[in-house]
Amino acid sequence: MQMPDEKIKEDVSSELERTTLQKRRRRYSPIEAARTSQDYARHKNFWRAMNLFERALLGPLTPQVETPNEVAWMWERSTLLHYRLPSSEIRHATPILIVPPLMVKPTIFDLRPAHSMVGYFLSRGFDVFMIDFGIPGKEEEGIRVDDYVLDFIPNAVQKIREKTGAKDVSLVGWSMGGIMSYTYAAYYAKEAHARNIVTIGSPLNFSRMWPFSQLARLVDVPGTMYVLEQMGNIPPILTRTGFKLVSPISQITRYKDLYLNYWDREWVSGYETIGNWVDEFIPYPGAAFRQFVTDFVKDDRLRRGRLKIAGKHVDLNRIAANVCVVVGTTDKIASPESVAAAVDEIPVADKARIDAPLGHIGLIAGSGAPKYVWGPIADWLAERSD
Repeated sequence: MQMPDEKIKEDVSSELERTTLQKRRRRYSPIEAARTSQDYARHKNFWRAMNLFERALLGPLTPQVETPNEVAWMWERSTLLHYRLPSSEIRHATPILIVPPLMVKPTIFDLRPAHSMVGYFLSRGFDVFMIDFGIPGKEEEGIRVDDYVLDFIPNAVQKIREKTGAKDVSLVGWSMGGIMSYTYAAYYAKEAHARNIVTIGSPLNFSRMWPFSQLARLVDVPGTMYVLEQMGNIPPILTRTGFKLVSPISQITRYKDLYLNYWDREWVSGYETIGNWVDEFIPYPGAAFRQFVTDFVKDDRLRRGRLKIAGKHVDLNRIAANVCVVVGTTDKIASPESVAAAVDEIPVADKARIDAPLGHIGLIAGSGAPKYVWGPIADWLAERSD
């Protein structure tokens, strides 16, 4: 025989189950689902129309605003930028030097308000610098990778040490910027004053970087090197076109994707800023391009210990910094295998690998970058920057 209290509990429980079941049935009613879907479609169509109208009337939806900075040093066409925010507080003793790749503007690291790797690192308490190699002109046709490793990067490191009083810096390099960071640290060893090196989508084993390792062999075809020498700096239209051809399907569907997502202002902001950045590729210094294609990509000399800079062998075994390797698992430019090889090839005690489900540009500027790249890098550096 049930007690009165138990009977009441059973009745209440049964009523709750019936109510929950009715709510579920109502929630998944085909008529209500269709009505909700129609409302959502109207909502998207309304905002798509509003955003298109604003775009036609006022121009791009994304404001071109950069994180406040000052010029800490200038040399030839290069500029060392020091970023500061009034609200940011420096909590880590080791400053960060961002090393960008060649052929692109470094604005990718400070893309737009509320989506900036520079701004994120500032918010995490780091003192942030970035070297801008500038736009090469005809007089820079003879600049080689040697010049970036022996002059540009070490001068920037020295200026940061003088300005901040720090003993060492953390190098954060994306793509070729990471490769030059490896080369610099291997050349100078302890004198590089690099406490940490973070590379993002930076290949080291070029034998695993299809199809670029195969295409690089074209320089052995008679006449190819002569044509490249006569060309001087590599025009941005060539590098930009090659960059886009890596993902031909996305180039075909990009305008359809843009229309379908034009109701989403945040999505459009990412599309506009990255699209503008790709359209503003800059010339690639001719001599540096020929050296990089031959020594790094075709012959894989850095990984194999056969690279010479200013007549001196560059040995990865001499790197004295902690190393963090960020791998884009869907990267179509720097294959995951070619990037991850650094973990095995660089024999330092403190090293880490971060896998991010992002492509080459997405690692730096994609919507998933804060979660999968910026945050893990900041966490890793924070433990090694005091």
